[in-house]
Amino acid sequence: MKRYTTSVGLLALLFAVALMLASCAGAGSSSVEQGSSEEQESGEQGGEESAEGMQGTEDSGVSNSQTKGSFDEERPFDLQFIDQMIVHHQGAIMSSEHMVADSERPELRRLAENIQRSQSEQIEQMRAWREQWYPDAEPTSEMMDSTQMEGMMGEGHMQEEMTGGDTTDSMFLRMMIPHHQSAIDMSEQALERAEHPELRGLAQQIIDEQTAEIGLMEGYLEEIEASDGN
Repeated sequence: MKRYTTSVGLLALLFAVALMLASCAGAGSSSVEQGSSEEQESGEQGGEESAEGMQGTEDSGVSNSQTKGSFDEERPFDLQFIDQMIVHHQGAIMSSEHMVADSERPELRRLAENIQRSQSEQIEQMRAWREQWYPDAEPTSEMMDSTQMEGMMGEGHMQEEMTGGDTTDSMFLRMMIPHHQSAIDMSEQALERAEHPELRGLAQQIIDEQTAEIGLMEGYLEEIEASDGN
């Protein structure tokens, strides 16, 4: 039997995830909103209200903050890329942990594990480069530490109460596909503009990994929609 989130719980989950992803992937927000709204139309009325709440949250987050993937010509590109990609990766890690780490679908659990492992390693590498290349630089992007992110996600309670079921799985996929695409877009800029060859190498790794994961996620989403008769 499928497990479904409650309308109130789903609203809280969407609100927290929307805040996080809007803050680290403004460029992909319109695709996220569209996909999320479509998903909720197939659910109950409470789910539809949740999608509307998420859309309003993302609109606010995008309009009031600098979108990621926009770089100041007056500041080092490599520094800005590192700061933005760290926040971007943190959003993906937290979302995968709280939405699909305990999914009933083993392929989504594996995806969550891969995202968390790979992007955590990349964050550590970027932090080391930042310390080496720009030891005295001020942050160029709004940063969230782990405590802030956990607070947005309800300190783990949301995951315990609401993770699971096709509704949450498909919502994750609809949000993470454009999130991955925004990382690819940023990385393509890095291939052309990054000063350090190490960073260009990382950018190519991000492109390769996340392009492959987009293909997987699109396939998983098709399977979920087919099983639901959509």
